[in-house]
Amino acid sequence: MKQTIGVDARPLSYGLTGNSRYLYEVLKQIDTDKYEFILFSNKEIHPVFEPLFTEYKFKRAKIQSGLGFVWLNFYLPKSFSEFNIDLFWGTLQLLPFRRLDIPSVVNYHDLNFISAKETMTFSNYLQHKVLSRFTLANADRIFCLSKNTYNEISEYRQSVTYKLRVVYPGVSRNLDNVGDPIFKDYLFSIGTLEPRKNLTTLIEAFIQLKEKQPEYPYRLVLAGRLGWGEESLTKKLKNGEFSELGIEFVENPDEKVLTNLYRNCKFFLFPSVHEGFGLPLLEAMVERKICIATDIPVFREILDPSIDILVEDTKNPTNWAKAFLELANRKTSVREFSEKTWSWKESARKIEVELDSLLSRKK
Repeated sequence: MKQTIGVDARPLSYGLTGNSRYLYEVLKQIDTDKYEFILFSNKEIHPVFEPLFTEYKFKRAKIQSGLGFVWLNFYLPKSFSEFNIDLFWGTLQLLPFRRLDIPSVVNYHDLNFISAKETMTFSNYLQHKVLSRFTLANADRIFCLSKNTYNEISEYRQSVTYKLRVVYPGVSRNLDNVGDPIFKDYLFSIGTLEPRKNLTTLIEAFIQLKEKQPEYPYRLVLAGRLGWGEESLTKKLKNGEFSELGIEFVENPDEKVLTNLYRNCKFFLFPSVHEGFGLPLLEAMVERKICIATDIPVFREILDPSIDILVEDTKNPTNWAKAFLELANRKTSVREFSEKTWSWKESARKIEVELDSLLSRKK
């Protein structure tokens, strides 16, 4: 008889983000002959993830609307007996603050409320600051998306180190025909429009460079979904105010468009000031692209300094402008990439090992 796992599916309500892509791709690889998954959310699942239900036969619980905190701590636990849930999987770094009477696991992408609180909304910061200690104490396993996150949590709560497991994201190359290039001769970056992604600095650097060298051969293409704290930038991008300067914006691209943008760019840019991992870097690397990114520890786990460029003092537009100039003299097809090193199948396998261990104890 299959054992039933309840999943906090709220990341799947927001379209393609790092959190949602991680959950979506791992779920597609997990052995559904062994487990039955029930996906819970306080909002409707975004249509882009419908294959989970139509192709992979996952089940979704009836939507229980409500504020995230109230839903997670009061509505959701009441549903576990109704659906005979054997284990709960938290995917947004939080579990109910009361310890569950079933095993629980949780994904941890970062420890932003300590290391980068300026990148969070106040409500999100407050929620994680107050509740993370309960989650870390109550979880039976904590899946860290990077060694950097592992180290941060271990330093913050040494007593939970034995629960930590590094489960890197994977990547898979889309082999479909995605059509002709949407743009030509361009640098590409993707990220939610929020301060942490540092896209304002990227734009300032590009404008600075084009003013000094109008003949610079590349355009700048940005893609992503709307976020918070960048209202002025969002308005300008949506209105096309930067187009005359060679800067284009693609809002919330679907899988086909996104693959087209990765595949046809000359180089990939990722200027985030803080990340739990940096999945877009893998998505660019699988397309054999050279990357230019912020010089932070987690990116050093991913990138090759003999190929890629790591930018120090990432808020300084001049540093990015210098890197843009360096790119103009680089070959665009020097990267080799082993998909076995970064595979969703391996990510799912590591998670399955932990699920098996916890569920066998429950028996």
